[in-house]
Amino acid sequence: MNNTISPFAINIPQQEIDDLNHRLASARFPVQKSTDWKPGAPVSYVQKIANYWQTQFDWRKQEAWLNQFPQYMVRINEQPVHFVHIRSAHPNAIPLLLLHGYPSSFVEFLKLTELLTNPSAHGIQSSVSFHIIIPSIPGFGFSIPARDQSWDLMKIAALFAELMTVLGYDTFAVHGTDMGAGITGMLSGIAGHRLLGTHVSTDFTALTGMGMLPEDIDSFSSDEKKEIAGFRDYEKYETAYLKILSTKPQTLAYALTDSPIGLLSWIMEKYKTWTNAVNALPEEAIELDLMLTNISLYWFNKLGASTAYTLYDGMNMSFDWNAPGGDAGSQESAEQSWAPPKVPSAMAAFGGHGALLKKLLGPLGNPDRWSAFDEGLHFPAMECPQILAKDLHHFFEAVVQKAF
Repeated sequence: MNNTISPFAINIPQQEIDDLNHRLASARFPVQKSTDWKPGAPVSYVQKIANYWQTQFDWRKQEAWLNQFPQYMVRINEQPVHFVHIRSAHPNAIPLLLLHGYPSSFVEFLKLTELLTNPSAHGIQSSVSFHIIIPSIPGFGFSIPARDQSWDLMKIAALFAELMTVLGYDTFAVHGTDMGAGITGMLSGIAGHRLLGTHVSTDFTALTGMGMLPEDIDSFSSDEKKEIAGFRDYEKYETAYLKILSTKPQTLAYALTDSPIGLLSWIMEKYKTWTNAVNALPEEAIELDLMLTNISLYWFNKLGASTAYTLYDGMNMSFDWNAPGGDAGSQESAEQSWAPPKVPSAMAAFGGHGALLKKLLGPLGNPDRWSAFDEGLHFPAMECPQILAKDLHHFFEAVVQKAF
């Protein structure tokens, strides 16, 4: 096993950039039947963003910005793992693993890093600081898996537990969103003895997309029933992407790999749907260049297929808590029956509906800390990083002070 860590810098070949611009310039668009987002991303909107991507977006500028963050590659059990690693200057900083989801990448958390590593410089009063580790999930970013490898949430959790071992962190904290929240849950099972605490973000789209709405709603108030009816509309009209990815990822992968317009419309629709409804357009919630930087990584690294397959594996996974894996892979642990460890936990709900979301999630168990915010939605690290950073600081301050 070669766990040698090597510095990594992004350097996309110029011919790849030229090819992208050529494809954007010669793109074919469908006839526009509606300017509404309900049937999908409007043609006029995608044309506008595609034109900006081709004529105004500066990949080399964004590449230089990305390379300001210390990045590394390591091979763990034959899987290349790309990660950002930023150490705080504070001597007692907490190692914090930040886990993204789909259709995202390590880019999602970059505007959060300074707020976590150096809080006082950004107006955050906190007695804790963090060393930041942002790995790219296999199939995402620059963690490109071999063709015959599959990566469900349990295997990814074991991989990242091993990454923290390679980095020399015996204990650490975790924050996850979307798929990263699921990986965080798996880490609680296989490496709970190493976790200082877990913090996940959620919102109504995450809850509804996983089919977690109750059938019997008689015990809910009339206002709650109206909210749930809205969630069911979302479930009906906005979860087709998940059904496709969890059943036919290969068929979709052709369009996402061969057509930058197909990729752009696919991901921009998610940014529109998964950002706070007070914003008419996704770029009102998240900087357009930040979204296009993420989308460009998908294009240059041909991630349409690999990310689709990782999500497919995650949605179709099965696991046995007693099976050895990752940190639970020693002979001693394999001989023992698994018991759920007690790990301090926090959940932060974004985009409103906080009281109802807490009630709906109650059957899964209540976290030690529950927070709810009207701001943001599915991408709080990009939409409202200051709010998310403060919640992380407050929770882990309490963990360190053993308030739970």
